[in-house]
Amino acid sequence: MNKPKIYIAGKVTGTPIAECTMKFGTKQKELEAKGYEVINPLEVVGDFNTKWIPAMKKCLIAMLGCDEIYFLNDWSFSKGAKVEHVLSYILKYKRHFQSGYVKPKSRQS
Repeated sequence: MNKPKIYIAGKVTGTPIAECTMKFGTKQKELEAKGYEVINPLEVVGDFNTKWIPAMKKCLIAMLGCDEIYFLNDWSFSKGAKVEHVLSYILKYKRHFQSGYVKPKSRQS
């Protein structure tokens, strides 16, 4: 029997590398312990110096190969994770949220 494949979505850009690696890695281990095959976008891209558009293209291709998606708490503060959120909704993915939706602060002009 195949394990369900789940993609982790969350804020990467602007997050310190150590913090980013820790939050995605910790969640990956938790989901693997629950029986998932986990797709970690940091592993998909493989290099923190990759420009945003090429990184997103790799991530979206990887996400499309998954059955489910898991949104970390900070997903709503990430342009890329918002794209993944919309796509997962349209494609009717089973979606999991770390602790619900966190509304981004509005920008002051």
